[in-house]
Amino acid sequence: DNKQKQILYVSAGVALLTPFTDTIYLPALTSVKDSLQASDASVALTVSLYLAAVGLGQICFGPLSDRFGRLPVIFGCLIFYEIITVPCIFAPSILWLIFLRTLQGFCVSGTIVSAQAAIADIYEEAERGGAMGIFLAPMLIGPVIAPLIGGILSAVFSWRA
Repeated sequence: DNKQKQILYVSAGVALLTPFTDTIYLPALTSVKDSLQASDASVALTVSLYLAAVGLGQICFGPLSDRFGRLPVIFGCLIFYEIITVPCIFAPSILWLIFLRTLQGFCVSGTIVSAQAAIADIYEEAERGGAMGIFLAPMLIGPVIAPLIGGILSAVFSWRA
């Protein structure tokens, strides 16, 4: 029905955040390194710890969304994600950026696991495969478009954009 489709499309939009946030600043890693006077290894940690936090966070937020509901977890995680994104822009050192990106990954993980659970909640088993395909499609598109956008932003402004 119409409400199911609305939830599906909004959930798919939320799912885009995880790969988008991971890959948007990849073109600017050299700029991050130069700006924060960091090593290649420490800059790489901003990506790998983000991804590790996404994985670990899902283990934490899945049961929380079962207990407290999908929407409270999604909205709470989105709020904290936005709050943490602002200090990432102004990170004074690579250690701060690593820490903040790790928190960012942890927060965004709650959105994807809760949104995916919501899809499983509202679709019958026979329809769930198609719904999950639509839900997961943005996760495949995000890593393609995010570096293009990130490259333009970092070239025009800086990595902090």
